[in-house]
Amino acid sequence: KQWYQRRVRDSLSFIGFVQPSSGGLVTMSEMQARWAAELIMGTCLLPTPTQMQNSINQDRCWERNWYYNSKRLTMQKIPILYNDELAALIGCKPNIRKHPTLAWNLLLSVSPFHWRLDGPDAWPGAEEMVARIKPPPFYYYSALLFITLIIFAVLGILKLF
Repeated sequence: KQWYQRRVRDSLSFIGFVQPSSGGLVTMSEMQARWAAELIMGTCLLPTPTQMQNSINQDRCWERNWYYNSKRLTMQKIPILYNDELAALIGCKPNIRKHPTLAWNLLLSVSPFHWRLDGPDAWPGAEEMVARIKPPPFYYYSALLFITLIIFAVLGILKLF
């Protein structure tokens, strides 16, 4: 995920070498460091060079459609999506079904505690910390609007696509 060179494999990594689209560099670097630690301990493996290239191709396609075409925005990532991808690889992606009371906080805010709820290096105090972090009120309205649009689309009242 942009910090292991597929030709060099696991002998060289660039932790922190990612550009968040909005904040999140510390949490992204922490997730990279956690994945590197799991690789060093042998509890998870790097993808094959072919899998890495496929991931790179998918990421580039998505970036071309999402971001402005610029030589400066070649490493830009959305922090929560990027962290979730890495967390899935090491087994610490938050499970909303396991923490239903934290669903809004997990979906609408970002904190390093999200990825300490489950999996390796889970922290007993993470659930309380995630509960304390309240998303900005605007996020709630945006989420409610989105859910309303989806319901209208499902009911056939509004055609989205």
